[in-house]
Parts: sequence; C-alpha cells; structure tokens
Amino acid sequence: MMTELFFNGDEHRLMAFIAEQQYNQIILLADTNTNGHCIPLLRNLLPRLMNSNRIVIPSGEQNKTLDVSCLIWNELNRLNAGRSSLLINIGGGMVSDIGGFAASVFKRGMDFINIPTTLLSMTDACYGGKTGIDFNGLKNNLGTFQEPLAIYIHPIFLQTVPDRILKSGLAESVKHALLTSHDQFRYYCQAPFADLISVDAIRNSIAVKMSIVTKDPKDQNLRQTLNLGHTIGHAIESYFLQTNTPLLHGEAVLLGLKHEIKLSEGIFGLSETVLNELMIFKEKHFAELKVSYSYSDIRDFLLHDKKNKTGIRMSLLKNPGDCEIQVLVQDHQVMETFTI
Repeated sequence: MMTELFFNGDEHRLMAFIAEQQYNQIILLADTNTNGHCIPLLRNLLPRLMNSNRIVIPSGEQNKTLDVSCLIWNELNRLNAGRSSLLINIGGGMVSDIGGFAASVFKRGMDFINIPTTLLSMTDACYGGKTGIDFNGLKNNLGTFQEPLAIYIHPIFLQTVPDRILKSGLAESVKHALLTSHDQFRYYCQAPFADLISVDAIRNSIAVKMSIVTKDPKDQNLRQTLNLGHTIGHAIESYFLQTNTPLLHGEAVLLGLKHEIKLSEGIFGLSETVLNELMIFKEKHFAELKVSYSYSDIRDFLLHDKKNKTGIRMSLLKNPGDCEIQVLVQDHQVMETFTI
C-alpha cells in the first residue's frame, strides 16, 4: 500500500481515512518535547485523537535505542495493542524512526502514521519506509523496511521548534536540490529562509524523495543516491554522539556533504562552484556550526557504515542532478577533504 499524504487543510479527509481502516484502538507516541509542545496543537487540529492512549518516550537521538524500543513494546503490550491497532508517531526524525521500527516488529507488524513536527522529518525522515534505531554506538544499525500508512504535515508544528533544530532540516532539503539540478541547488542556496520552510518547499522536497523511493523502495540502486552526504555525515554524527556536544542529524549531514562534494571534485571533476555555493549556504544558515574533528576521529565509524560491503563506498556527484552510487574511495582521498 502506498503512503497517503495529508497536508494542512486535509484534517477531515485524514480522519475519514483512519476511520475506514476500522482500528480497535489508536495509540499516540510522542517524546517529552512533542508531548509538551505539539500535542496541545494536535488537540485543536485533530480533536478526535485526544481520547487515545499515549506513550511518551525520552527525547533526543541518544534515546533512539533498543532500551527505549523495549519501553514502547512493553507499553503496547500493557495496552493490549495488536495488529488491529494503529500507532501514530508525533515528533521529529527520532520519533518516526523508533516508532516505525517498534511498530514494524510488534506482533509482526502494526500500522503506523507519522505526524512530523520538525523540518527535517517533514522533508525526509517521515517518508520512505526505512525505520531504525542506533545500536552499539552505530547510527541506524538496526532497522526494517515498512512504509507508514499515512503522513500528516502541518507547518504549525514548526513554531514549536528551536531555531537550531529548525535550521537542521535544511540539510536534507539542500541534498534533494543537489540531486535535482544545479538550477534548483542554486535557487535553494539563494532563497530567503522563509521560502525554504514554506509548505511549497516542503512539498517539493518530499516529492524528490518520493520520486526516488517509489522506483527503488528496498534501496537496491537508485535510492542510494539519497545517501549523498550521509556516509561521512553519519560517521561524524556517531562520533559526536559519544561526546558532550552531540550534533543534530542535519548538521552532521551538512558537514558530510562538504566532504563528499570535495571528494566528487577529485573523482569526477565536479565544478568547484558547487562546494563554494554550499559553503556560502552554510555560512548563511549555519554560521554557528564550528566544530573540530579529524579523519582519525570518524574513520572507525566510516568503516562500520552499513552501506560498505567492500572498502569505503559512498554516493558522489558527477554533476548536480547526476549522482553515482557505490563509489569506492580510498583512505587518503577522504583524508584530503579534511583540509577544507
């Protein structure tokens, strides 16, 4: 079944869609942040959901773990949930990842709906059927494929998000622009911030991901283009998760894009203009993202990346709109990108 998309203004249609499935119960999953800030907004938008049972988990990527998954499963058992129940995940990428994972394996799979509340989750994490948790310090080391039954996107939730988390979501959108065309990427780098978080921008960004995922849902070939920036980005994110100053996912992806675009210059002759434009974009929206790390800090995480079967492989750009997957890169090539 294809995921149904609902936007602001579609509330009655969404509730009718849920009613058609005839669930015996609906359970809301939120983290401590969204439980306090987003559930009150949801009460006004979808009041019929407010009689539902609620599971609240700790917030933050550091809690996207097996222990918290067990907490969700224990609560689902306590509520006598089953395959005729619906789980609604309300939150950012962490909630949709762990909520989708928990739902996908509970009683061999129960339906779930994602209500993303951050820009990153609206444009990327809420859709695609990849669920996952971090395990043994490795990003998304455990996971499944299961599409959400539906997604409901409303920009009002962005008003609850701190500025740093809001801007973090721009990284996935700029990646989608890089996978589209140089004109789209250049527009994205130059557009005012308000335009980048508009409903139209969110629709356009998720449309890029949908067009790729529908052609390759199980990540065999084309979908791996969406890994652009993520091989090194995930390694950077995993390293900083072990420190007292963890990075947000979008921040790590933006840094990963910087390194992988530099690699693309050396391997495919990508124009230096692309990196220059990305660095201007970074200074414009991520001026405070100034962190120190070395190749030796992230190398072990890079080698453990689940996409690497033989050597270090990643998706790199020949040109904006033309991405090559499974490109084998050498240690010294990655190391050289740490000079920028």
